[in-house]
Amino acid sequence: MRWILPTLLILGAIQMQGCVTTAVVGATAASAAFDERTVGRHADDVAIATKVDAKLIAEKDMPARWVSVEVVDGVVYLTGFLPSREHIRRAVYIASRVKGVRQVNADNLKVGEPSALATVSDSWITTKIKSKLLADPVVSGFTIHVETVNGKVYLTGIVGNRSHRQRAIDIARATAGVTAVIDLMQDRQH
Repeated sequence: MRWILPTLLILGAIQMQGCVTTAVVGATAASAAFDERTVGRHADDVAIATKVDAKLIAEKDMPARWVSVEVVDGVVYLTGFLPSREHIRRAVYIASRVKGVRQVNADNLKVGEPSALATVSDSWITTKIKSKLLADPVVSGFTIHVETVNGKVYLTGIVGNRSHRQRAIDIARATAGVTAVIDLMQDRQH
C-alpha cells in the first residue's frame, strides 16, 4: 500500500506538459517522501547524479550507457563496465569534478563490456528485487537503489536501521539469478 501514492504521483507527473522535467521532479518528490535522507539532501544527490551522468555522456569516447550512477550523501557510486582502466580513471575524475561530490567509489566499475544476454538478465533481476522491496512491509523500496551487473547485486541508499538493511540483503540474496549481494547501504542510525 505504501507504493500507491508515489506511483500515482509519478504517473500523473509523466502525463503533464514538459514530461521530462516534470517526471524527474515528480519522481524525486515521490521517492524523497519515503527516503531516510532529508528532502534537501535527496534533491542534492539527485542533482549530482544527473550532472555526473550528463558529463559522462558528453565525454568523447566514453560508453556511459554501461555505467550506472548512484549518489548517497554526496558519495558517487559508479557500477557497470568501461573498456579500459584509463576509461575508469577518466570516469572517476569527471565525477569528482562535479560540485557537491564528496567522494567517488568506482570499486564496482569493471573493465570490459556487458553481453546482451547478461544485460537482459541483470535487468530482470533488478526488476524482481525492486518489486519485492516495494511490496515488503519492513523496508521501503523507495530508499534502496538496486543495480545488477553480471548477476552481482549492488544495494545503495539510506535505510532506517540495521534490521532494515539486513532485510533488504536477504530479499536480494533470495532472488533467482543473484550470484552475490554487495551492501553499499548506510544506516540512518549509526
